[in-house]
Amino acid sequence: MTTAVRMGREAYSRRAPRTTPRRWGARWGLGAASRVSSAAVLNRKSEADPDRALASRAALAIAPGVLLAGFAGGIAFPILPLVGQRAGLSLAFIGAILAANRAARVVANPFIGALTDRVGGRRTLIMGLMIQIAVMALYVLGVTTAHPGPFFLAGRLLHGPGSACVFVAGQALALQAGGPLHGGRTAGTVRAALAIGVPFGIVAGGLLSEWIGDRGTFEVALVALTIATAAAFLSVPDLKARARRAPPLLETLQGFANRSLAAIGALNFVATFSASGMVLTTLVLLVHDHHLSLLHMGDRGTSGALMGWLLVTESVTMPVFGSLGDRHHAHARFALAGLLAIVPGLVAVGLWPTPVGLAVGLGLIGVGAGALGPSLLALLGAFVGDDSRGVAVGMLQLCGDLGGTLGPLVGTALLASSLTTPYLVSAGLVLLAAPLAVHLASREARRLTAAES
Repeated sequence: MTTAVRMGREAYSRRAPRTTPRRWGARWGLGAASRVSSAAVLNRKSEADPDRALASRAALAIAPGVLLAGFAGGIAFPILPLVGQRAGLSLAFIGAILAANRAARVVANPFIGALTDRVGGRRTLIMGLMIQIAVMALYVLGVTTAHPGPFFLAGRLLHGPGSACVFVAGQALALQAGGPLHGGRTAGTVRAALAIGVPFGIVAGGLLSEWIGDRGTFEVALVALTIATAAAFLSVPDLKARARRAPPLLETLQGFANRSLAAIGALNFVATFSASGMVLTTLVLLVHDHHLSLLHMGDRGTSGALMGWLLVTESVTMPVFGSLGDRHHAHARFALAGLLAIVPGLVAVGLWPTPVGLAVGLGLIGVGAGALGPSLLALLGAFVGDDSRGVAVGMLQLCGDLGGTLGPLVGTALLASSLTTPYLVSAGLVLLAAPLAVHLASREARRLTAAES
């Protein structure tokens, strides 16, 4: 018996007996087909592996809803502040409106995770998309009435738990769809959609509001979300794990005190704090202070192009690194490599403030984040049982949201003292987290060694 076969059987032996209801399993090939021995899967010589193709189809069915949930959050940034100012809202109130969804999502993530474990990822994801439709309806009311503040605030508060439903359920479904053989591939696809959703919404919101107005922009988003909800209802598989008893939330959270799961959460916090939160917030100020320009563009255009380069490299490399981690059974090692790639990227941004230097630095950060994102999600799936993946993903999302919240606050505060300080401090923080990735790599190696014996 080959090593790969023994590893595959060991991985499948740890899974729940049934992870897919019959009515969806027959359609997606993830019911009876997923119970075929891993030997049969690993011995297929064709690259067009049916199980891999079906896992990819499931991930592609999940990804649009995840992307549009982020889109619904980003579309508000170019529109709500201007509408609020015209209506006489204070800057403090406008800031509270824009921050409300992130605060609400931080609180909601663990509870949405528990809900996902109880009712299944498909139902939770569709419910989240329906909430996004209600959010867009509130935005439409906000721009058509004389009192936009209450409608905007209600929409942002509602967007928090709604986006948590989509993000948490989408990532949990990705783990279930990929299983032990293709979890990195599906995680990479869904995490890429998660990474580009908000920036896509910011860009689209600014352009559409110029072309068709504020109300038209939100109406287009409402229609898009309605179509996405219908498509999710028809295409997203129900991959709820069959558990005899859904453990209470507190009992499940206590299980995440072990070192490996804490390390995964900490690494996700560090990545979003540095790559997403701090860099994206301070980049425009760095470009402005150094008078940098790309193709004769101004500060906003130059910083926007550089942000786009960062997000493109991150989103394109996520599925690639996820698949490589599956192929080599080395998600933790790719996570470590990604973490180490972020460090010189941050140093380059801080010490090489030229268009070329920023492009190189942001490219390294994007590649590093692209390796880290799907690897952490795949590792989470390997360390957590099927019936607790919702809560596990909820905690992972919680760590990411905290990092994305604190990154801008700390970055702008450090920028007041020096233009290089935020990036060097972030590089030091990322480097300090490297032993956590080493711990995960050593545990992953021990698991593979045990599977071979």
